Amino acid sequence: MQNARIIIGHKKIKTRVSLPASKSLSNRLLIIRALCDEGFTIENLSDAGDTKILGQCLENIYDYRVFDVQDAGTALRFLTAVFAITHGNRLLTGTSRLLERPVGPLVEALNRLGAKIHYFDKKGFSPLVINGSEIRGGKVSVDAGMSSQYISALLLIAPALPEGLEVSLKNAVASAPYVRMTLGLMNYFGVTTEWNEDIIKIKPQKYKAKNYFVEADWSAAAFWYEIAALAEEAEIELTGVNEHSLQGDAVIADVFSKLGVHTTVLHDSIKLTKCPVKSEFPEFDFFENPDMFPAVIATCAASGISCRFTGLQNLAIKESDRVTAMITELERFGYQFRRQVDRSLMSENGNQLKTTQTVNCHSYNDHRIAMALSPLSLKGFTVNIDSASCVAKSYSSFFEDIKNAGFDTCFSENA
Repeated sequence: MQNARIIIGHKKIKTRVSLPASKSLSNRLLIIRALCDEGFTIENLSDAGDTKILGQCLENIYDYRVFDVQDAGTALRFLTAVFAITHGNRLLTGTSRLLERPVGPLVEALNRLGAKIHYFDKKGFSPLVINGSEIRGGKVSVDAGMSSQYISALLLIAPALPEGLEVSLKNAVASAPYVRMTLGLMNYFGVTTEWNEDIIKIKPQKYKAKNYFVEADWSAAAFWYEIAALAEEAEIELTGVNEHSLQGDAVIADVFSKLGVHTTVLHDSIKLTKCPVKSEFPEFDFFENPDMFPAVIATCAASGISCRFTGLQNLAIKESDRVTAMITELERFGYQFRRQVDRSLMSENGNQLKTTQTVNCHSYNDHRIAMALSPLSLKGFTVNIDSASCVAKSYSSFFEDIKNAGFDTCFSENA
């Protein structure tokens, strides 16, 4: 891992950025291709670390017995379902942080369908011992309030089950746009689905091979919206994004319209420019779009915008506890937030910047924390971030792209 040092040479940002391909779309496409009888071409596949790990595991599904997905939570959950229906005995494991992230609701749902999955150590958590076998399918209920990836993992394998699948969703669906993304991709590849209220039904059927071009990642765009909001002047063109995207984080354009960023849709790109802040006390609910939280809270803090954040309950089980991480790191800059009894978060009145010029930050090996803290250099700080190369998990060229935009970046190896 490398540490990063970021300062800003000027506060007027004019740049054109080719965003990375969507990691979320790419990961689902790899699973669909693995379950499809015929191969197909995935153009512009994400080069994110998570996607590379998932692809390598799928390529070696019959060759390896131990699969280490490192910190790739999506890979762990999707592979749990795929391994459950693929003959062979496998151990699925990862980093210490990944082993702290729950997987119990998915495992229990698969086992109720007939899978043979055992916990290697702690109940509800990986490592997992998976004895792949035929699963007939049928009806199953799953707690939808913790992670949409449990649901997506089940849905992706559903067409391959002889009896199909009927999933009953208990509790409100966390990150529901990602479930809609999964179903949308399945529909594209010829699978019919039905979602009525809290029931999703998928009959046994075949994926139909079709080539697919992966659009740019709206989640990565969030950090450019943050940069646009914090710059004195901004003209930032982001290429490859689709206005009518399956990605739920496309709502970032509406979110940042309240925080001083206007989005102009062009032919194959969008342009970000400054506009007046539309709300004196905006409220944001991140239950459906948790990945936007780091960029939005950093923007509100550095812009002096009093705000209230809700829907934060699942952010503790991401690559880091993102609420605690962002509160802790923003305090280093002098920005204060307080937790409410209802688990919401509010900014403290009278936030004041610290007078210190250099701020040493922790990334928690979390790509979105590292990317959200970097633009704070626009407020006159030199920002030092440890283990900053963790951005490769989703956006490997992030620091190169902000350097091209006028940020001064340099790196050193961790001690």
